[in-house]
Amino acid sequence: MYRRTRRAVVTSLLVSSVVCGGAVALAPAAGAAAPAASCTVTPGPNDTYVTITGEGFTAPRKLNDGESTVDLAIGPDGTFRVQRFQKNVDYTVLAVNEDQNFIFVNCKRVGSAATPKPQNPQNTPSLQPGSRRDIAQGSAAGIKAGAAAAKKSCATKPVADKSGQQHSDAYWNAWTQAANRAFNRVCKGG
Repeated sequence: MYRRTRRAVVTSLLVSSVVCGGAVALAPAAGAAAPAASCTVTPGPNDTYVTITGEGFTAPRKLNDGESTVDLAIGPDGTFRVQRFQKNVDYTVLAVNEDQNFIFVNCKRVGSAATPKPQNPQNTPSLQPGSRRDIAQGSAAGIKAGAAAAKKSCATKPVADKSGQQHSDAYWNAWTQAANRAFNRVCKGG
């Protein structure tokens, strides 16, 4: 008789825990439902980097690129923004604590940032860093500026006026070198 009573008690405890556990699992959470978290990967304008943005996250979080994991700075509004140079990888936002919503969120790749395409590429200087055309154009402009500065005065070296002009670093480096050579050649008589 003792065995039957014990078996009945154990069985009723198991049944009640399953029923109560199911009711707890099906019961809505207290308060408002958490907004869905999302993450996007957007290539930069020159396709040299990507910008990873996310919203709907609670801190602390980590960003995984398949090889490494780094801490994310989640703002008080649940957003983050990070730039990375690994372009062709899949990014995932990971939860640090087990009780956080959205344990992992795979980031979606979206189209590239809007970059204006030149209508007539022959008349528009190339903005690709280090392109031969960019360097040639910077060099030609630098030679003219250096010679003009030398004809005015050999006491003042030419300085590039970068205001209002959009050129790559390669253009400006070529401009500076060519301007200095032309200036020195005219001023030193060689």
